[in-house]
Amino acid sequence: MFTTKNLFKIAGKHFLIALGFIFSAAVIVFFISGQITKISNGAAKDRQTAAALSERTTLLSNLKYESELIGDNDNVIRRAFIPTNNILEFVAILESLALKNGVTQSFHFSSPTPDTLGTPFPISTITYQNTISANAPTIINYLRDFEKIPYFTKIDSITISSGKADWRDVSTISFSATVAAQAIQ
Repeated sequence: MFTTKNLFKIAGKHFLIALGFIFSAAVIVFFISGQITKISNGAAKDRQTAAALSERTTLLSNLKYESELIGDNDNVIRRAFIPTNNILEFVAILESLALKNGVTQSFHFSSPTPDTLGTPFPISTITYQNTISANAPTIINYLRDFEKIPYFTKIDSITISSGKADWRDVSTISFSATVAAQAIQ
Protein backbone atom coordinates (compact mmCIF):
# COMPACT_ATOMS: atom_id res chain seq x y z
CA MET A 1 0.00 0.00 0.00
CA PHE A 2 0.94 3.49 -0.67
CA THR A 3 1.18 5.44 2.55
CA THR A 4 2.86 8.57 3.57
CA LYS A 5 5.36 6.62 5.57
CA ASN A 6 6.20 4.58 2.48
CA LEU A 7 6.45 7.75 0.45
CA PHE A 8 8.91 9.26 2.92
CA LYS A 9 10.87 6.02 2.98
CA ILE A 10 11.17 5.90 -0.82
CA ALA A 11 11.82 9.65 -1.06
CA GLY A 12 14.42 9.43 1.74
CA LYS A 13 16.08 6.45 0.05
CA HIS A 14 16.26 8.29 -3.28
CA PHE A 15 17.40 11.43 -1.48
CA LEU A 16 20.22 9.54 0.26
CA ILE A 17 21.21 7.91 -3.05
CA ALA A 18 21.21 11.34 -4.73
CA LEU A 19 23.12 12.80 -1.81
CA GLY A 20 25.66 9.94 -2.10
CA PHE A 21 26.06 10.62 -5.84
CA ILE A 22 26.47 14.35 -5.17
CA PHE A 23 29.02 13.67 -2.43
CA SER A 24 30.86 11.19 -4.66
CA ALA A 25 30.81 13.68 -7.54
CA ALA A 26 32.09 16.43 -5.23
CA VAL A 27 34.93 14.18 -4.01
CA ILE A 28 35.78 13.22 -7.61
CA VAL A 29 35.65 16.87 -8.75
CA PHE A 30 37.79 17.95 -5.78
CA PHE A 31 40.34 15.20 -6.50
CA ILE A 32 40.41 15.96 -10.23
CA SER A 33 40.74 19.73 -9.57
CA GLY A 34 43.68 18.99 -7.27
CA GLN A 35 45.27 16.93 -10.04
CA ILE A 36 44.58 19.70 -12.57
CA THR A 37 46.18 22.25 -10.21
CA LYS A 38 49.26 20.04 -9.78
CA ILE A 39 49.56 19.51 -13.54
CA SER A 40 49.08 23.22 -14.32
CA ASN A 41 51.62 24.23 -11.66
CA GLY A 42 54.06 21.68 -13.07
CA ALA A 43 53.45 22.98 -16.59
CA ALA A 44 54.02 26.56 -15.43
CA LYS A 45 57.29 25.54 -13.75
CA ASP A 46 58.31 23.68 -16.90
CA ARG A 47 57.56 26.78 -18.99
CA GLN A 48 59.57 28.96 -16.58
CA THR A 49 62.46 26.48 -16.68
CA ALA A 50 62.30 26.30 -20.47
CA ALA A 51 62.26 30.11 -20.68
CA ALA A 52 65.22 30.37 -18.29
CA LEU A 53 67.14 27.74 -20.24
CA SER A 54 66.30 29.48 -23.50
CA GLU A 55 67.45 32.80 -22.04
CA ARG A 56 70.69 31.23 -20.81
CA THR A 57 71.25 29.53 -24.14
CA THR A 58 70.71 32.85 -25.91
CA LEU A 59 73.02 34.59 -23.44
CA LEU A 60 75.73 31.96 -23.91
CA SER A 61 75.43 32.05 -27.69
CA ASN A 62 75.63 35.88 -27.61
CA LEU A 63 78.62 35.66 -25.29
CA LYS A 64 80.29 33.17 -27.65
CA TYR A 65 79.57 35.44 -30.63
CA GLU A 66 80.89 38.51 -28.83
CA SER A 67 84.02 36.69 -27.66
CA GLU A 68 84.61 35.59 -31.26
CA LEU A 69 84.21 39.23 -32.33
CA ILE A 70 86.67 40.38 -29.69
CA GLY A 71 89.10 37.61 -30.50
CA ASP A 72 92.56 39.10 -30.26
CA ASN A 73 91.30 42.69 -30.23
CA ASP A 74 91.85 43.05 -26.50
CA ASN A 75 95.58 42.59 -27.17
CA VAL A 76 95.37 45.09 -30.03
CA ILE A 77 93.80 47.60 -27.65
CA ARG A 78 96.44 46.91 -25.01
CA ARG A 79 99.18 47.48 -27.63
CA ALA A 80 97.53 50.78 -28.64
CA PHE A 81 98.94 52.32 -25.45
CA ILE A 82 102.61 53.23 -25.75
CA PRO A 83 104.75 52.50 -22.69
CA THR A 84 105.57 55.70 -20.79
CA ASN A 85 109.20 54.68 -20.35
CA ASN A 86 109.81 54.06 -24.07
CA ILE A 87 108.13 56.33 -26.63
CA LEU A 88 110.77 55.68 -29.28
CA GLU A 89 108.48 53.41 -31.33
CA PHE A 90 105.85 56.14 -31.44
CA VAL A 91 108.50 58.73 -32.42
CA ALA A 92 109.74 56.35 -35.13
CA ILE A 93 106.20 56.11 -36.55
CA LEU A 94 105.91 59.91 -36.64
CA GLU A 95 109.28 60.12 -38.40
CA SER A 96 108.28 57.44 -40.90
CA LEU A 97 105.08 59.39 -41.65
CA ALA A 98 107.21 62.46 -42.35
CA LEU A 99 109.56 60.49 -44.62
CA LYS A 100 106.71 58.80 -46.45
CA ASN A 101 105.00 62.11 -47.17
CA GLY A 102 108.20 64.09 -47.77
CA VAL A 103 107.64 66.67 -45.05
CA THR A 104 109.98 68.16 -42.49
CA GLN A 105 108.80 68.08 -38.92
CA SER A 106 109.95 68.92 -35.45
CA PHE A 107 108.26 67.77 -32.28
CA HIS A 108 108.51 68.19 -28.55
CA PHE A 109 107.11 65.79 -25.92
CA SER A 110 106.16 66.69 -22.36
CA SER A 111 106.32 64.43 -19.31
CA PRO A 112 103.58 61.80 -18.79
CA THR A 113 100.57 62.87 -16.75
CA PRO A 114 98.70 60.13 -14.84
CA ASP A 115 95.03 59.74 -15.79
CA THR A 116 92.37 59.13 -13.16
CA LEU A 117 90.27 56.77 -15.28
CA GLY A 118 89.29 53.48 -13.67
CA THR A 119 91.12 51.05 -15.98
CA PRO A 120 92.57 47.59 -15.40
CA PHE A 121 96.07 49.02 -15.90
CA PRO A 122 97.44 52.48 -15.11
CA ILE A 123 97.14 55.00 -17.95
CA SER A 124 98.99 58.24 -18.51
CA THR A 125 98.75 60.86 -21.21
CA ILE A 126 101.68 62.47 -22.96
CA THR A 127 101.12 65.75 -24.73
CA TYR A 128 103.32 66.76 -27.61
CA GLN A 129 103.65 69.53 -30.15
CA ASN A 130 104.47 68.84 -33.78
CA THR A 131 105.33 71.34 -36.50
CA ILE A 132 105.30 70.28 -40.16
CA SER A 133 106.36 72.23 -43.24
CA ALA A 134 104.94 71.17 -46.62
CA ASN A 135 102.34 72.18 -49.19
CA ALA A 136 98.63 71.71 -48.44
CA PRO A 137 98.04 68.42 -50.36
CA THR A 138 101.09 66.86 -48.68
CA ILE A 139 99.90 68.00 -45.26
CA ILE A 140 96.48 66.45 -45.96
CA ASN A 141 98.14 63.15 -46.91
CA TYR A 142 100.26 63.32 -43.74
CA LEU A 143 97.12 63.81 -41.62
CA ARG A 144 95.36 60.91 -43.36
CA ASP A 145 98.30 58.67 -42.54
CA PHE A 146 98.38 60.10 -39.00
CA GLU A 147 94.79 58.89 -38.51
CA LYS A 148 95.89 55.33 -39.25
CA ILE A 149 98.64 54.98 -36.65
CA PRO A 150 97.92 52.14 -34.20
CA TYR A 151 97.98 54.23 -31.02
CA PHE A 152 95.38 56.13 -29.03
CA THR A 153 96.30 59.66 -30.00
CA LYS A 154 94.28 62.75 -30.71
CA ILE A 155 94.98 66.22 -31.99
CA ASP A 156 93.90 68.77 -29.40
CA SER A 157 94.53 71.89 -31.49
CA ILE A 158 95.81 72.63 -34.96
CA THR A 159 97.09 75.75 -36.72
CA ILE A 160 97.78 76.01 -40.44
CA SER A 161 99.57 79.04 -41.83
CA SER A 162 100.96 80.00 -45.20
CA GLY A 163 103.35 82.81 -45.91
CA LYS A 164 101.82 83.40 -49.33
CA ALA A 165 98.33 83.64 -50.72
CA ASP A 166 98.66 80.31 -52.56
CA TRP A 167 98.18 77.12 -50.50
CA ARG A 168 100.14 75.11 -53.03
CA ASP A 169 103.36 76.69 -51.74
CA VAL A 170 105.02 75.61 -48.52
CA SER A 171 102.75 75.98 -45.52
CA THR A 172 103.31 75.28 -41.86
CA ILE A 173 101.03 73.19 -39.72
CA SER A 174 101.45 73.12 -35.96
CA PHE A 175 99.39 70.89 -33.76
CA SER A 176 99.20 69.98 -30.14
CA ALA A 177 98.29 66.36 -29.55
CA THR A 178 97.90 63.81 -26.78
CA VAL A 179 98.86 60.16 -26.84
CA ALA A 180 97.60 57.62 -24.31
CA ALA A 181 100.31 55.62 -22.60
CA GLN A 182 100.46 52.68 -20.26
CA ALA A 183 102.19 53.77 -17.10
CA ILE A 184 105.13 51.51 -16.31
CA GLN A 185 105.90 51.25 -12.61
